[in-house]
Amino acid sequence: MPRLLTILGARPQFIKAAALTRAIAANPEMGWTQDILHTGQHYDESLSKVFFDTLNLPEPRWQFSLNHSNRPERMEEMRNGIRECVQESKPDAILVYGDTDSTLAGAQVAKEEGVILIHVEAGLRSFDLEMPEEINRIETDKISDILFAPTISAVKNLEKEGIYGAFLTGDIMHDNAVHFSSNSKNINQILLTMHRPSNVDEPSRAISWVKEIGSWANSKDLNIIFPIHPRTQKSLEMGIGTNWKEKIANWGVEAVNPVGYVELLGLINESQLVVTDSGGIQKESYSCATPSVVIRHNTEWEELVELGCTVLCPEPNDFKPLADAQINVDVDTSTELYGDGNAALSILQIINNKLNNA
Repeated sequence: MPRLLTILGARPQFIKAAALTRAIAANPEMGWTQDILHTGQHYDESLSKVFFDTLNLPEPRWQFSLNHSNRPERMEEMRNGIRECVQESKPDAILVYGDTDSTLAGAQVAKEEGVILIHVEAGLRSFDLEMPEEINRIETDKISDILFAPTISAVKNLEKEGIYGAFLTGDIMHDNAVHFSSNSKNINQILLTMHRPSNVDEPSRAISWVKEIGSWANSKDLNIIFPIHPRTQKSLEMGIGTNWKEKIANWGVEAVNPVGYVELLGLINESQLVVTDSGGIQKESYSCATPSVVIRHNTEWEELVELGCTVLCPEPNDFKPLADAQINVDVDTSTELYGDGNAALSILQIINNKLNNA
């Protein structure tokens, strides 16, 4: 019975894995089994266990507790742990998602151990080499044996780098948004998420974003719901003090604990606008037909900008005029930018055909 070793480490990867896990369970005739390895990259239980629980993911066969915060040491710690698991499980293929440090660590071990490497979400590019994720994407794509690209532009990016033969499948994250979403009525609400180091590691910058977004929302009589990432909370505490939550509430921003994926989709569906620096959430906003403002200088999902579904906002001072225009945008999901909701099944069928005919 063929076996996949799936390596996960961060919230978006848990969500992506749910779609493929459903496809494996729904197609027992293919005979695939899956071991899940959780690297512990997202160590906070509210950012990890809640996703396994709400998405009905099987418990990881292995879960690490990382001891190092320094990136090179943490990468080596992950590689050493992954190597031991690979040697124990002897999988037919190793599957990695996206662009995290866990992705690259798993990819590197796969090549060292001579195991077929599968990369889901291949070919995405922000063209910003200062982002660690961009380096992770490029390096993982270079050494992968089977690449699944979510969009035509992702396939073209790979071909420009001399990488041919990627499979265009649609986006596995869109599968989940379609599967778990329910229609809900828009209310006077904005959803804000913010966690990227470039936005939150410097307390003064994190505070500027929250103030600007809160000021704009107050002028529109809109409430802001802000599921707060531990990294962002730490920065706000440093910059404001222990009363940070009360302080930003005075700016019109309601900080809440991190939410599960299904609850997050509910918040996106009922919001008039999503403001985020997350790659996944800007795409989930499209899937839920909600316009978004991406508080970054770039995005991997260029087609969302081209169609006007999202707009880039590089600096806090740029926010108000961009949000004024974006909140009135009607997002048309009939374009099926990311497929028809069956990317996971396509991926499983291709894996089955490729490995059974190898």
